[in-house]
Amino acid sequence: MTPSPVIRLNRAVALRYVAGPAAALAEVETLGRDLEGYYLFHAIRAEFLLELGGSAQARAAELRAITLTDNQAEQGLLHQRLCRPGLAQEHRP
Repeated sequence: MTPSPVIRLNRAVALRYVAGPAAALAEVETLGRDLEGYYLFHAIRAEFLLELGGSAQARAAELRAITLTDNQAEQGLLHQRLCRPGLAQEHRP
């Protein structure tokens, strides 16, 4: 049985704790075609990118995540994440 893309995304989050953010990001990147429209794909990708120093790419991924959810609570959390160090100076609410 082949795991679904969402299961693989969850595994990538776990992989981050075992093998680090670079390995986790590499796994996440393989899921882009299947999860392009899933806001958590972009939010998780943003987290790994920021951890690896890719603040411009992380900001773009976080903004994409915001556009993909209609839930105001989720949007609020994602907007807060844009205020983190490395992204804060670029955030325009």
